[in-house]
Amino acid sequence: MELFAQKKRRYKSRGELMKTKHLIVIVIFIISIGCSSGVGGTQEKLKPKKIKSFQPLEERVVDGWRGALDGDRLVAKSDDKLTVIDLATNKQLASISVEYEAGFDISGNYVVWSDLRNEQTSIGELGSYDEANADIFLYNLSTGEERQLTTDSSAQIQPRIWENYMVWMDNSSDTVKEYPTHWQIVLYNIETGEQKTITSGDGGHTDPDIDAGNVVWEDGRHVTKRGLRGGGNLPENNTDIYLYRIETGETIPIAIESYKEGLPRVSGNLITWEAFNGSYKGNAFVYDTVTEKTLQVTNLAVDQRTPVIHGKFVAWMDERNGSSTHDVGPGPHDSDIYLADLEKGTEVRISGEGPQILPLISDRWIVYGKSTDAGAVLTAVRHR
Repeated sequence: MELFAQKKRRYKSRGELMKTKHLIVIVIFIISIGCSSGVGGTQEKLKPKKIKSFQPLEERVVDGWRGALDGDRLVAKSDDKLTVIDLATNKQLASISVEYEAGFDISGNYVVWSDLRNEQTSIGELGSYDEANADIFLYNLSTGEERQLTTDSSAQIQPRIWENYMVWMDNSSDTVKEYPTHWQIVLYNIETGEQKTITSGDGGHTDPDIDAGNVVWEDGRHVTKRGLRGGGNLPENNTDIYLYRIETGETIPIAIESYKEGLPRVSGNLITWEAFNGSYKGNAFVYDTVTEKTLQVTNLAVDQRTPVIHGKFVAWMDERNGSSTHDVGPGPHDSDIYLADLEKGTEVRISGEGPQILPLISDRWIVYGKSTDAGAVLTAVRHR
């Protein structure tokens, strides 16, 4: 197995569903989850059996307004710090200082993030991370050691981590660096320090994810107009989903329809993403790299976006009961988080009152945000 590196992009895609001035309540449920995850194969639509209610057993509150999740460990972003919490014991494991963070993640004892501590100009003056000197940092929870992994004066942002491998977005090869930048995806080996750029060409390669030796990303090689890539829900922004296998070094197209497919997440051999087929309303899809079957998980004429996956479970933000913002446009403002069990073919509404957004999922927990006007808090709710 090999390992590798590269840089940067405007941190916006998942964050654009909320405003940082809002109160973000992240709700976490323990659930029972089993393990499972190109182009071609067959496509089906999920016709779920509805489960009427989802009852949590316990609730607790943590400061923060965005999160990253691995197993029982949650990283909560609040002000200028990342707080790491063990959800099983409800104990804080670490508090890490960051400066204008541009994405973060956790896997086991490793917390990774990008920030602007080495940039002399404020992000407000720069306008986006495309022109900033953003670097990648790594924190070891077992030793308390923090180290800087990149020193390039361009941007490296949105890191994702799985065991000893990391990926991030890098724009050092783009000489123009105008939003939206021609980002590339870099693979990095924590043990050896080796890094490798696994994408090439113009168009922008963004929003990477990594699990079980598989790297996925949103690929812009078929986007003919650079400016289109600023539209997160434009069908004509024809980004696609691609997969890179670390063990073999092969790159495989997963979803290359003639409309926007983006924000991929991977769990084992399963990949999920959101797609906009002739509509500004997104739907969630899942592809199994073993069976080569594609499943359309959602199919309503409302936004059903930002899907995440772990094993046989997919969670997403769903606007069938209201919008995902609490202060823009007419109500009701009551988006929800839904959970589908792909094995049982069931679907259940997880969240309650108010707009719920930005789900996360691990083998035991579901996490999501709630947007309001007061402060920032994360709420953890135990299911069993």
